[in-house]
Amino acid sequence: MFDSIHIIFLLLIVILLFVVIILFSRLKNSEKKSNKQVQKFIRQIEDEKTYYEKEIKRQNYILEEIKHKNGSRESLNPSFSSNVQSISQPINQIGSEQVLSNGQTLIEDREFKEKNKKLWELSIAVHKEKDRIDLLKKQIEHRHSEVTKSITYAQRIQKALLPSSKILGMRFTDYFIIWKPKDIVSGDFYWFKRLEDSMIIVVADCTGHGVPGAFMSLLGISFLNDILTKDKSLKSNQILDRLREMIKLALQQEHGRKSVTLDGIDMTISIINHKSLELDFTGANNPLYLIRENKIMVFKENRNPVGIHPYEKPFESHQFNLKRGDKLYMFSDGFVDQFGGESGRKFLRNNFQRLLIHLSNQPLTMLEEQEIIEETFTEWRGNNPQIDDILILGLKI
Repeated sequence: MFDSIHIIFLLLIVILLFVVIILFSRLKNSEKKSNKQVQKFIRQIEDEKTYYEKEIKRQNYILEEIKHKNGSRESLNPSFSSNVQSISQPINQIGSEQVLSNGQTLIEDREFKEKNKKLWELSIAVHKEKDRIDLLKKQIEHRHSEVTKSITYAQRIQKALLPSSKILGMRFTDYFIIWKPKDIVSGDFYWFKRLEDSMIIVVADCTGHGVPGAFMSLLGISFLNDILTKDKSLKSNQILDRLREMIKLALQQEHGRKSVTLDGIDMTISIINHKSLELDFTGANNPLYLIRENKIMVFKENRNPVGIHPYEKPFESHQFNLKRGDKLYMFSDGFVDQFGGESGRKFLRNNFQRLLIHLSNQPLTMLEEQEIIEETFTEWRGNNPQIDDILILGLKI
């Protein structure tokens, strides 16, 4: 009965997230179209603005010429009346020149008024276009707000599916979890399962981030719950083997298909026996770091994701006897792949190892280590955007 209710609940969550993804895709496409229209309108207005500026300069120049000509006539009138006796031109010729001059002035004034009228009409058209763009901007902002609300609600669902850190606290008193999604929801997830004598700890990095990554994380959490509910005696590599088959079946990943998707999960899984302190570890594209007496040991990962792969091999596990005081670090690649620093390069795993060794040389709690790691990330990133989801889990035996 418990299994049936559990499966139905997970299916309902899958359907809900699927609806959110469809809504997000449609709104995203609509937003792209609207943005293209806005950019087109802006270019048109910029072109019209340039034209208006040139036209106004030209009209101002014509106006200055007209004023200059009128001023020249006014200055000539007194001279003409005082020296009328000395002018040798015939009177009828003078009268004809004055008529021509006045007629030319009237024509120029009429042209000037007509061009001003056209400029006024164009100005009204620009204001109408601006109002239209303002309305379109409000529509885009409203759609963006609706999409953000939907994704924020999906984040609440994702957080509800992540296990409580109190489960980890039942076996370990000193630990930390850094979980920083890139886009509200995350493709990185962690998962715990407390057994009678041991604790299963999973840190996973799904293909992609945002809504697609969150959907993959939901599949991973659901399948892990199903696998460990049916059989609690599995080794770490056996869990990943079964999870890979379930992922391939769910995503219809079959070798030889032309349109096969390469989505999958990079994952580290550690089974720690709290009585014998035995560690059973398996990594899919992600390693495990263990620090003992200020020295770091790297447990190599399998070069295979949890999903389809051209050179697919069974997962191999590592067994190791832990000691009190050992520190374990499991992580996704979001931190080490972050661009930053003075040269804008990646942080890289080697620098991450040096950071952990530096922290181990100081009498710090795991929470204090968490604060330093987060500060280091912020300083390293600087003004660069966060490129991926970030997940780091550290615990002290």
